[in-house]
Amino acid sequence: MEELIGSAVTAPARDGQIRIAIAGGGLRATSVLRLLNDIDNLTVAAIYDNSRTAPAMRLAEDLGVFATTQVSELSQISGLDLILDLSDDPVLRATLEAERPAEVAVITGNGSELVWDLLIAKKRSEEQEKIFVELQVAYDKIRSHERRLQSSKEALERANEELESRLAEIFFTHEFFKALTTFSSVDDVTSLIVDGANGILGAEISAVYLFEHRDWTLHLRASQGRLEEYFRPVVPVSETLLGVAFREGFVQQSDVTEGAGLADWTVQPEEVRSQAAMPLRSGDSVIGVLLIASATYRDLTQAERDRLQVISNQSSLALQNALLHEELERLSVTDRLTELYNHGYLHSRLDEEIERAMRFGHRLSVIMLDIDDFKKFNDRYGHPKGDTVLRAVSAIVKQNLREIDVAARYGGEEFVVVLPETDVAGALAVAERIRLSTESFPHITDDHGERVAQTVSLGVATYPVHAADGASLIEAADQAMYRAKRTGKNRVVVAV
Repeated sequence: MEELIGSAVTAPARDGQIRIAIAGGGLRATSVLRLLNDIDNLTVAAIYDNSRTAPAMRLAEDLGVFATTQVSELSQISGLDLILDLSDDPVLRATLEAERPAEVAVITGNGSELVWDLLIAKKRSEEQEKIFVELQVAYDKIRSHERRLQSSKEALERANEELESRLAEIFFTHEFFKALTTFSSVDDVTSLIVDGANGILGAEISAVYLFEHRDWTLHLRASQGRLEEYFRPVVPVSETLLGVAFREGFVQQSDVTEGAGLADWTVQPEEVRSQAAMPLRSGDSVIGVLLIASATYRDLTQAERDRLQVISNQSSLALQNALLHEELERLSVTDRLTELYNHGYLHSRLDEEIERAMRFGHRLSVIMLDIDDFKKFNDRYGHPKGDTVLRAVSAIVKQNLREIDVAARYGGEEFVVVLPETDVAGALAVAERIRLSTESFPHITDDHGERVAQTVSLGVATYPVHAADGASLIEAADQAMYRAKRTGKNRVVVAV
């Protein structure tokens, strides 16, 4: 600042004034202009903004200060000592630095904030000498700060990248937790969990396996980072890293040992270099496992482990709610004794399949089956054994169907099977398999240990051959089934 003051004092045709130009027309520039206008030995030579209606521009006109919307005119002002940039515009800042004369200083950013503080102090004290000294200090601080910024540019950029990454993670985490509360289906929640593992932890590979209590296995429900075929669909809880996490809690392998079998949750275990798994809990029970892995070495930091634990805790709550919702939905459309669909769901689904068959010109078949002499069986052996027969027939029906087929308990000992994209011949083949399987199944024994045979009669009807709507199709299959009973039972009859 001594150089600045010296040049200002000794310059030809100068009157001891320090001449300042202001870049920026906002409210802060307005306040600075008012302060500078009241200080002796300081002259505001000009003010710039790209808008004539900016507050500081209007004040400059009132005070008789030269106001311009052309930034290049600032560098042409005679005797100018410094330019105070109050715009916060990096483009303008670069333009000022590029166009300023060598003897003119440009104060921007943090420097302008320091100047603002000093002007407030000067306004209060009205001490002319103090403002010169403190402007010198401010100028020195600015230059020192600029040198430090220049020398630590790379460190600053790294810190900025880390900050941006952390802010992005915080935002993603917030959105992740908010989304968890909006989903009610298991598929949506598990898909969101792997999204969270990838977005928050940067996982290369992630998967959610859910626990199946009936056979103590873990079933793949959602995955990311690899094709679904990369993951084993079912893993026993006694195997792999998934089983370790299921039994013991969080586990990590930063450097996977080949051949140990802990990465055999994938069909390509040799590719896995690091892996970690966290159980998903509901109270004291484990309902699933969250897995993350990568093909490169990775050792999770304590902060990353903590974030994985948070993901697990929040996801477990949402997952438990989704599982309960799924079970309630299943029970609402399922016959509890046979675990087949109920009468109401059957009609709804049949209408959908009829509409689809109509739209694409496909065939669709219905099988109606009834257990032969079931009332006599119940009267002789009792209803508990009759229920056993119902469950056995239901299991036989399900074993002979595809995933797209629908089987329902129609009422009492009657069952209906819907076979999309199936013609008469295909439906006859399915019905015959069900009949033979039922006939040969050792349903029950009497009190003397003798096997009691049980048979079914079946009727087949096909859309649009035998009927044009769902109700008529069931009626046609029902009539065919009764013809099967009248003609000897234990047989399949096609509608006419």
